[in-house]
Amino acid sequence: MVCMKLGSKPEAFQREGQTWTCKAGLPSDVVIEVGEMLFHLHKFPLLSRSGVLEKLIQDITDQPNCSLQLHDLPGGAKSFEIIAKFCYGVKVELTPTNVVSVRCAAEHLHMTEAYGEGNLIKRTEDFLNEVFANWDDTIKALESCEEVLSYAQELHIDSRCIESLANKACADPILSAQPSSKRKKTNSSNGDGLWNGLRMEIESQTVGKDWWYEDASFFSLPMYKRLIFAVGSKGMSPEITAASLMFYANRHLPGLMGKSISKNNVDHVNPSSSISSLPEEDQRHLLEEIVGLLPEKKGVISTKFLLRLLHTALKSHASSTCREDLEKRAHPWLTDSEREQLCRLMNCQKLSVEACTHAAQNERLPLRVVVQVIFFEQLRLRTSVAGWFFVSENLENSQGQQVDGATDRKEDQGTGMNDMGLKVSELEKECLNMKQEIDKLGKGKSSSSWSILSLLGFRKSNPKNLNTSKPCNSKATPSSEPTSAAPVTGGENHEKH
Repeated sequence: MVCMKLGSKPEAFQREGQTWTCKAGLPSDVVIEVGEMLFHLHKFPLLSRSGVLEKLIQDITDQPNCSLQLHDLPGGAKSFEIIAKFCYGVKVELTPTNVVSVRCAAEHLHMTEAYGEGNLIKRTEDFLNEVFANWDDTIKALESCEEVLSYAQELHIDSRCIESLANKACADPILSAQPSSKRKKTNSSNGDGLWNGLRMEIESQTVGKDWWYEDASFFSLPMYKRLIFAVGSKGMSPEITAASLMFYANRHLPGLMGKSISKNNVDHVNPSSSISSLPEEDQRHLLEEIVGLLPEKKGVISTKFLLRLLHTALKSHASSTCREDLEKRAHPWLTDSEREQLCRLMNCQKLSVEACTHAAQNERLPLRVVVQVIFFEQLRLRTSVAGWFFVSENLENSQGQQVDGATDRKEDQGTGMNDMGLKVSELEKECLNMKQEIDKLGKGKSSSSWSILSLLGFRKSNPKNLNTSKPCNSKATPSSEPTSAAPVTGGENHEKH
């Protein structure tokens, strides 16, 4: 970590509780209040370095109690302590952690070169340039921007941090000598890097293109998004960007980590440290943002990861836009084996009529899945029709036994019979539509595909013949089958019209 020491005088400040006092031998003639802290100082050292303090002190010179309030100072009392020591020439140390707030405070107090050569604005700018040359120090500076974000944005400090990190992330890791927390772990501590008594710097040779993923995964979502946009604008490949997004998602979305997934084998991008815990609402927002950042290029994101994202999106009730985006990404470029694996997750017995119709029309679905969908729909249709016939017969029997029944009751029964007839007719129409969909499938599939369908009792049918089916008689027995329902038994059975 780089640092810069300012001033040469020994410590001249003493703190007692919430009060700072300068031990210069002379009584203080001004009190600066910053937050809950009181600084008892002298006017001249302050006004000689700051244009704002010069004006404020001149405005209150005639007052008996010379007191100022700087509650809006960036960085608060910690920043002003460094500024006060700098004005007195006392030794002070700038670090990547405090330089951003001090730089913003110096700008706020107008500590320019007009108020002394080598003033605090120039000193902090020079030190920031040193910080930007180092990966770890730049990360610390960027994280400290969160405390004074609005001021850091005005001075473009956060943008310069992002730019520096993006340049280093896009650089060749073998040629680059930028240290990072992950690289330091690769250092040899047992003498393996020694040659003729000299240590060889070999860690850069063992670092891959993913060396920056872990450090970036600790960023807040807004900062991480800006980094991803920056590396993308510099030409980073979609594969590397996608891998970083997967790493970030696995760290912050515990729902992605299934029980069957090994902690050390999650598409080679599982974070090594513990997963952060976010509120459910924040996790949903994070998921939607990550999905929006995924590269459009085909094949850069594994199907397994996309399915985990989709599963988490459904569980967390993510937006319809997010779910539709994931659904579109998972299917168009799937291989035949991947489609088979994906379709195994679908329970064909629980599909709605609309879903069954969509499955019959979807040319990308494997034929085996289409056959299963149609088979279970036919089975469900036969069961429903048989149930209606059974209810119909019971109603007729009960009607014959109750000779003295009321007229309005008979009318209700007649209405029920008519409703059942309409429902049976609707079932027949649905069956007809399904057969027509089978005919459409037959035009685009091979003859061997129809041999599979024939094993289930289906055959190519003429829609004109199907239209000759008539509504079922309400007096049919429970064992009667609808004229338009295709049998679901195997063998050489054929459909009766």
